[in-house]
Amino acid sequence: MGRIPQNEVDALIKKEVALDGASQPPESLKFIPESLWGAVKGLETVKVFENLVSNMESEPMLFKKWYAEDRPEAGDLPKSIKDLGLLHRILLLRALRPDRLSNALFDYVSAEMGLQYVEAPPFDLVTTYAEMNP
Repeated sequence: MGRIPQNEVDALIKKEVALDGASQPPESLKFIPESLWGAVKGLETVKVFENLVSNMESEPMLFKKWYAEDRPEAGDLPKSIKDLGLLHRILLLRALRPDRLSNALFDYVSAEMGLQYVEAPPFDLVTTYAEMNP
């Protein structure tokens, strides 16, 4: 317990969405759908991402490249945020690429806890047969 700050856990579970001034991305970031922009702005409540929008505006092409990747959870992040850990990368994916969230969570749990928590054991017919009754 206590390994992950509570506000980051909340950001992962609740997906904070900013409602004020968050309707449209700036012109340089128009590749981000308006439906996701509120989540990007909401992510700025997490300390690591407090300058996220200004970082995105200063490197729009790098963010666009990362955003368009087939596997952004494994790709290189833009320079301004290149040192993000796995959990913070998951928060970024939650806001910008929710379609890749389950893959990133798989990678995180595998790295932090071990493969036994993400892979089911193989089916054992002999053990199952021994547990059966008429």
